[in-house]
Amino acid sequence: MMAKRKQLLQWCAWFFAGNTLLFWLVGLRYMHAIPWMNDGVLSFTGKIILGVFFTISYLGQLGFLACIPAFWIVLFILIFPRRNFILPIAALSSGLWLIVLITDIAIYSSYRFHVNGILLSLILHSFSQPIFDLSAAEIIVAAVIIFTVLMGEIIFASFVWWRLEKQASKINVSKWLAIIVFGCLYFSYSMFVLSSDSKGARIVLDSTRSLPFYTEFLGAILPIKNGQVALERTFERYLLQPSTINEPLNYPLQQLQFHAAKQKLNLLVIVIDTWRFDMLTPEVTPNVYQFAQQSTVFQHHFSGGDATGPGIFSLFYGIPSVYWSAMEEHHRGPLLIDELIKRHYQPEILASGELFEPAFNRTVFSAIKNLSVTTPGATPYDRDVRITQTFTDFIQHQKKPSPPFFGFLFYDAAHSYCAVPNNLVPFHPVAKICNRMSLSQATDPEPYFNRYKNSLLLVDEEIGQVLQLLKDHHLLDNTVVLITGDHGEEFNDNHLGYWGHASNFTHYQVQTPLILYWPHTPPKKISYMTTHYDIAPTLMTQLLGCTTLPDQYSDGVSLFQSKPISYLLVGSYIGFGIIEKDRITSIFPSGNFQITQPNGQLTHDTELRLPVMQSALRDMRKFYQS
Repeated sequence: MMAKRKQLLQWCAWFFAGNTLLFWLVGLRYMHAIPWMNDGVLSFTGKIILGVFFTISYLGQLGFLACIPAFWIVLFILIFPRRNFILPIAALSSGLWLIVLITDIAIYSSYRFHVNGILLSLILHSFSQPIFDLSAAEIIVAAVIIFTVLMGEIIFASFVWWRLEKQASKINVSKWLAIIVFGCLYFSYSMFVLSSDSKGARIVLDSTRSLPFYTEFLGAILPIKNGQVALERTFERYLLQPSTINEPLNYPLQQLQFHAAKQKLNLLVIVIDTWRFDMLTPEVTPNVYQFAQQSTVFQHHFSGGDATGPGIFSLFYGIPSVYWSAMEEHHRGPLLIDELIKRHYQPEILASGELFEPAFNRTVFSAIKNLSVTTPGATPYDRDVRITQTFTDFIQHQKKPSPPFFGFLFYDAAHSYCAVPNNLVPFHPVAKICNRMSLSQATDPEPYFNRYKNSLLLVDEEIGQVLQLLKDHHLLDNTVVLITGDHGEEFNDNHLGYWGHASNFTHYQVQTPLILYWPHTPPKKISYMTTHYDIAPTLMTQLLGCTTLPDQYSDGVSLFQSKPISYLLVGSYIGFGIIEKDRITSIFPSGNFQITQPNGQLTHDTELRLPVMQSALRDMRKFYQS
């Protein structure tokens, strides 16, 4: 028995040494996302020094990750030293762990965040209804990767056992592997902590952020409570994010007052998922563009976030999405919808995507009775067609006279452009095989961008039918129509390797069109900056007759009121950002921050602007009870 244990432990050492080399090789993909590699951030000497630090950190962190399954494999060997049990368990464990690493690399390459709880929640929910809408090619690639990894681990495990049986190794590989990995980790973690008071602390933290679970592991072993949070906050002296999960709300700040509206107008809000600011054109969205010619067009409009959750939240609540958790916890819907219901508006809430992830059914639309949280359809485009048909039926079956209606149509095909047929015209060439796992800075964006534009064209056709429906039923005389996006979409526009959304706060991901049609109002174009926070105050005052000042229930003002905006607080699923004219400050969940230029490039300026931060923090606390 002792001989079997010894032989299996020796096999285990060689097996995980090989996996460590494999992790080091596969993890090289993280290198292209290191922010300090951009020209102008560091001097040549500084890059050399930081390069050495990062290399040591890379070897230690990836090596440690590779060896994590070894801990329970050694335990199994000591308890049940059977080769036919140990080898398959080790191969399966290491294979699945390597798949996690490959998944994290793909996510970080496009979105600049690692695998996290929110992402895992989305994956779990995708079993009931697909969220990511992977193309056939992406599914095949994923299946091939999983099969190759698992088979490769099984073959490697068998090969190592065969080599050891044929000729026992005289090299104590486990000792040298432990010295290299844990020596690198010790040096890296020590330098990380010791540099927290230095001028280069920001760049040190930025470089290690690209390594998976770096600060999480370091924080876990620090001999203090809440080590990871305390660790990152040693790099940051001014910002402490308030806890927002269960705090009592003070929303609104005072009871709202109204005067009687002259006429109850219908309200129709149409949102195009992933509609970026430069896609309101006669070529991409001809029907919406034509409708815009008889409406007010806001040419410099920003969402309240770079993702669907904060985008829709800011549109209806008029406040930052940092209040999301509290609103969900207290089942508090937006005042706008509360007032519409009080006035007996008939709600018709139709979304191509599901309304329970993000949890709009427990926040934005929590007051809507019999809310339909899903729409039937095999693809996002099928569901887009379905919500148009459902809304058509709703309008056609309206009784006369009837109470006003509140409609919400949320189209999803552009967000899922890889799930839309690739043979569409007029935009070509298109990516015939949509493989977003291979996207990098070197990828030509045009074929993917064209698929996106063709998908927008399909959405535009659906919206065109809705607008024609309103016209045919003479409803444009008494219906306010608002058309916008929840956020934008990036196709490596800033040449930093960002694709999609929810990864930064540059205008490609945050800025979106806004069209507001108000009956009997002359069309015009507004060039000053407006935001999603301004939509709720505009509808509350001009549609519902609210006389209370907007600052009592919103962070916005009327869309028709030009107001200098010194900064914009925007949300994401991971942290939030503060957009200023000359820079963007990204705040991470632990309280750590990063400052970039408006195009996403790192800046030399690493100091927070305290007046801006203090004002932003007040915005984040404004609607909680003090």
